[in-house]
Amino acid sequence: MKELYHEEQKILSDYVGKVKNKDLSMEDAVGIAVNYKDLLDQSKVITRISDRLQKKLDHANQKIKSQNSEIQKKNSELEVTIDQLDKMTVGKKASRIMFVIAIVVFVAEEQFLSPVIQDYVGGDYLGLALLLIIAMILKFFEGGLEKYFLKQTKNKILGNTSSAQKNQGVANKSNLSYVEGK
Repeated sequence: MKELYHEEQKILSDYVGKVKNKDLSMEDAVGIAVNYKDLLDQSKVITRISDRLQKKLDHANQKIKSQNSEIQKKNSELEVTIDQLDKMTVGKKASRIMFVIAIVVFVAEEQFLSPVIQDYVGGDYLGLALLLIIAMILKFFEGGLEKYFLKQTKNKILGNTSSAQKNQGVANKSNLSYVEGK
């Protein structure tokens, strides 16, 4: 491959040789000035093109940065929305389960425990107090059930994510070994 600016190097070398030998003519000075002007014009063109390309690159980088920040913002909004949907879904599931348990417990209390309280204690308010205590205990268990379901959902999501990342890692390793083999 030829050296870059080979012709220009030769012209300069010849001119420097003539200057050293003091064998310089007006024609040589004009020739070197013309060559210098050509190189200067080429440098200006190259600089303008380079500046334009740099501006385009800077603009593209700025656009990518703004798009990345927008994507990050949308991702965080999406995470919040998914968390809210998960909590709502888990809350409904826990409420349904606790509602069924509450019905069973209240029916069992009315059928079995209430007659025993009436026979031995004889107070109507004691049965209501017992129902109130049962209701508060069930509400406490509902919160625990919601937390349990949320934890299961997150583990399931993280499990899917980690397996997807493992698959991605295996794919990357196989690509790396393929590239290294070339």
